[in-house]
Amino acid sequence: MIAQSYSIRQRIWLVTALVLFIMSCLVFWSAGLYGERAARISYDRQLMGAALQMAENVNLVDGEIEIDLPVSAFEMLSMAKKDRAFYSIKTVSGELLTGYPELPLAPYTDEVKEAKIQYYDAHYSGEATRFIQVTKRLLDSDFDNYIILTLGQTILARAELAHEMRLFVVQFVIVIFVVSLSLILMGVWFVLRPLKQIRKELDSRSSVDLSPINLIVPREITPLIRSINFFMAQLQLTLERLKRFSSEAAHQLRTPLAGLSLEAQSALTETNEKARQEQLGNIVSCSNELTIMISQLLSRADLVHRFQSDENQQVHFSALVVDVCRDIAITALKDEVEIAYLSEGLELKLHGNEYALRQMVRNILENAIKYSPKYAVVEVELLCVGKQALLQVRDSGEGIKDEEKERVLEYFYRGSNNLQPGTGIGLAIAKEIAEHHNASLCLKDNAPTGLIVEVAFPRESEYES
Repeated sequence: MIAQSYSIRQRIWLVTALVLFIMSCLVFWSAGLYGERAARISYDRQLMGAALQMAENVNLVDGEIEIDLPVSAFEMLSMAKKDRAFYSIKTVSGELLTGYPELPLAPYTDEVKEAKIQYYDAHYSGEATRFIQVTKRLLDSDFDNYIILTLGQTILARAELAHEMRLFVVQFVIVIFVVSLSLILMGVWFVLRPLKQIRKELDSRSSVDLSPINLIVPREITPLIRSINFFMAQLQLTLERLKRFSSEAAHQLRTPLAGLSLEAQSALTETNEKARQEQLGNIVSCSNELTIMISQLLSRADLVHRFQSDENQQVHFSALVVDVCRDIAITALKDEVEIAYLSEGLELKLHGNEYALRQMVRNILENAIKYSPKYAVVEVELLCVGKQALLQVRDSGEGIKDEEKERVLEYFYRGSNNLQPGTGIGLAIAKEIAEHHNASLCLKDNAPTGLIVEVAFPRESEYES
């Protein structure tokens, strides 16, 4: 079942739009605060200028308070055409000198001890109003007191200014949002373009074209190209091996099948009973040879499947070798050959496929038993030498010529002096299993006669002696 796919482009667009939206909201909120603050500071300064002008024209003349409010102060306030202004001038005792009698005072004005300026907000005449209160000291030889000047202005103009500033920022943010999103979409298209080129390159190929992909791509995509090329190289190698193996298998099967057919036809027409029995015996021998060959071919196919599907695990290799020796001991005794395990007490652990390793040991042992003379001993030994763990199987047969030692590890090849029936597959499968475990399989001469099959595993193994 194919897992449900998703679009990288859509995810990037979604994340980008979400980030831009959050940033836009933050900018809009900040712009609103800034607009309100800027409008408040601007109109507060205007309000303070008018209040200070009015306060400067409240003086003490001959012991009497004289008030001459300047026109310029009211002209300054009239710049905000939609707003109304209110003022009052009172003594500390609350006596109204001029202006609106019911204007709210600033907090904490009951005890005035110094001249100061205060801003505050209040509602007056049903409207939100911004007030400034200026306290001025009037001092004469026989007079010392304070007057309180209160000046208020509605906040329609400053609210309108803050709104205009906020609206300008919103328009600016919308433009930035659209431009940024467009540029990011173009960037995403440009960034994902190499993936589209890879798809086109693969789609344009035939089903048998497994050549490497040669495209100039960004460094971030290079590992993907490298992995795809490695996979195709492995697949190409597997297909070539399968093709070569199938061809060789077909060639090897053709000979015993032809012999089987010929012997069967001869047996049908043979009138001599003794010759006929001999021909039937040849048919049985060919059938057994075919059975062994097909079993080994199926075993190899099973190994290939296991290599691709099973994960390697820790294997008690020394115990595995002992089990195989015990399993095959009865077959060896029938051939009057003894198996001797020489590594009692050594515990060796490998990281690999237990089924494949068992098959490898069995193939090597069966090969050694087959080519050993009667009453011979096949020695099996595990060794730890330097950075390697070794498996050695030693027999005392006729051995193999030096020039043929490499070739007998190929599929279906049999030595020139080999008179025993066989398929030429067992050692080739063992070598393939060893290579799958990063090990090497080599053939050496035994003394005085015979062959040593040695498998050298890397010393990442754990062992105890």
